[in-house]
Amino acid sequence: MREPEERLLFDDETGCLTTFGLESLVEGSLGELERLEVSEHLAYCDLCVERYTALLAEETLLEAPELMRQGVLAAVRKRAVKVFVNRYFHMAVAASLTLVLWSTGVFSTIRDIPLAPPRAEPEKDTVSISQRLENFTDEVNDGLYGLMDQLRAIDLRGAIRHEKE
Repeated sequence: MREPEERLLFDDETGCLTTFGLESLVEGSLGELERLEVSEHLAYCDLCVERYTALLAEETLLEAPELMRQGVLAAVRKRAVKVFVNRYFHMAVAASLTLVLWSTGVFSTIRDIPLAPPRAEPEKDTVSISQRLENFTDEVNDGLYGLMDQLRAIDLRGAIRHEKE
């Protein structure tokens, strides 16, 4: 046996929520499974969401008392000033300091100082391997001829005679 039309959450013809379903959702009288079904339907049905928000908007919101309103507004203003000071004060000080240093010429004197003396590029020797080999053999020959000259200067015969005695 079927429930009367007014107690159904969903309309059989359109598949949308009935007025009873929306009112039950606003009142909070739905069970957990019914709430899940309704929230799933509201996730994709724009027409039901529009009807649901219209039901919620009909409720009047409570207004804060006048004494409380002034305190809240003062706290909001104080917080806004604090955020402004924290965000922009340091940036303004840095910009002002930069302008002062720039106008006094500090940055122009730094630009004129050379960072490092220019390096002289070493001269590149373009000597071939055969030239190096020839230089090496000439140096060896010169060394051997010098050694021979020194040996001639030594009187080996006198040294041998001296050993025998």
